[in-house]
Amino acid sequence: MPATLPAPGRLPSLTGLRAAAALLVFGVHAYSFIPLADPQDVWWAGVLFDAGDLGVSFFFVLSGFVLTWSARCGHRPGRFLRNRIVRVYPAHLVALGLALVGLAVTARTPDSWPQLLAASALLVHAWHPSDVYYLGINPVTWSLSCEIAFYLAFPLLYAGLRRLGTGALRVAAVVLPLAVWSMPLVAETLVAAEHRRWFVYVFPPVRMLEFLLGIVLALLVLRGAWRGPALPLATALWVVNYLAVGWLPAAARDTAATIVTIGLLVPAAALADLGGRRSWWRDRLAVHLGEVSYAFFLVHMVVIVSVMHLLGRDRVFPAGHAVVLAVAFLVGSYLLAVPLHRWVERPAMRLARSRRGGGRGVHVRAGHPG
Repeated sequence: MPATLPAPGRLPSLTGLRAAAALLVFGVHAYSFIPLADPQDVWWAGVLFDAGDLGVSFFFVLSGFVLTWSARCGHRPGRFLRNRIVRVYPAHLVALGLALVGLAVTARTPDSWPQLLAASALLVHAWHPSDVYYLGINPVTWSLSCEIAFYLAFPLLYAGLRRLGTGALRVAAVVLPLAVWSMPLVAETLVAAEHRRWFVYVFPPVRMLEFLLGIVLALLVLRGAWRGPALPLATALWVVNYLAVGWLPAAARDTAATIVTIGLLVPAAALADLGGRRSWWRDRLAVHLGEVSYAFFLVHMVVIVSVMHLLGRDRVFPAGHAVVLAVAFLVGSYLLAVPLHRWVERPAMRLARSRRGGGRGVHVRAGHPG
């Protein structure tokens, strides 16, 4: 490897970007569960929020990037996996309990809840092609099931990819987005029609392509070999790409639609921090929201779905009332996320750091906010 490694340091812009991605995921769920009365309002809300689930693609790329960034400081596989489990599971299990309460309060507890609870608690439910299973008790946790698979594979993936030459990594940075774009065609060719959505959007080996892209991008940045737009242009390209998703082929909608601009944005944010260049993503508020985004991600769907069932799923709302309701969901989810982050997630992280003998390394949150 070339010796031109950036100095270790904080990458707060990546934490701030987590908040933006989590907000997009929240937006698509609020848009999906708050019926609007006016078709024109539905159209505008669709333009702004219908592609919000692509925020999960950002988290998968980011996860590969920051795990690779931290791995250069030296982690044994056993210790690495233990730290990942300690960071992910405690908050997940608490949120799973809240989801069970939400199901009980709204009389939606399924008959098969013991099996669903077991699969969700162990985070293996994304491997099942039925949406009854992979949406489980707390629907958003299918993505955590993918993350656990990524964590298990990371030591081997990192060991293999870091041995590639810079030229081979650049080729991989092009091939991997193309592979993501090809998955709908693979599904149409090889997968039964009723399972194609699961294969493209949920199946962990398919989503691992985005995680692999994050590893490759981090290795290129670490070698001083990344060539891409600066953060302002990368952000603008991503925003335009996001707003244009509705005009892209429907087959690419679920995962591929923004993979290229995500691949430009993540390294640009890291390099902005390393070079001390201006970045609005490392504003104190953005970083704080990024730090609580994992807890927010875990609870927001429970809040939205539970309240909407209590209000009545057959109701429709004018735009003003829908905005007020969405803001209430946003604030309520944040107020639940803060204590979950402060009293569950952070103590678990401190425990992980103390067991590995200190906090040496790069201060970037690697957990999912997903």
